[in-house]
Amino acid sequence: MTSQTAQTITSTDESAIRDFLRQMIDAWNRGSGEGFAAPFSETADFLTFEGTHLKGREEIAAFHQQAFDTVVKGTCLEGEVNFVRFVNPQLALMHVVIRVILAGQTETSPSRDSLPLYVVTKSDEGWQIEGLLNTRKLTLERQFFLDDFDSLSAEAQCQVTDLVAGLKQQQQADLAQI
Repeated sequence: MTSQTAQTITSTDESAIRDFLRQMIDAWNRGSGEGFAAPFSETADFLTFEGTHLKGREEIAAFHQQAFDTVVKGTCLEGEVNFVRFVNPQLALMHVVIRVILAGQTETSPSRDSLPLYVVTKSDEGWQIEGLLNTRKLTLERQFFLDDFDSLSAEAQCQVTDLVAGLKQQQQADLAQI
């Protein structure tokens, strides 16, 4: 970074960017798709952890509201910024870690950890998120398991899935007796 670039980037700029994470976590924990999408530009790109491409603030809000009302209802997020790196005075990258607490739980679920990378730009209106690539954090052991699972026949995959479901039911029954 040149001295001229360094002089035009302020601590206020970095704080504004870092605040996006808190705004999004707060909105998630309230179940607000509109609040979650508020820091995004009208034309932002959001790639979800499983590969869905959302285009624009409205689509990001609608997708997340549907998730908040169904599959992630009652979940809570926590997280922190790993780094903010300014490419130039109008462009920055932010990398964060996100942890999910499932509904009815008190501890985070490591299989839900994600490592989003944000692309943030500054215009006359201030800083906005232009892009977000969300990816799950996987250990090599978990990735090897998934690779092995994918190499099984469809019938074998169903057997493994049924076995895991049965083990989960047994564990829940055991916990209920305690």
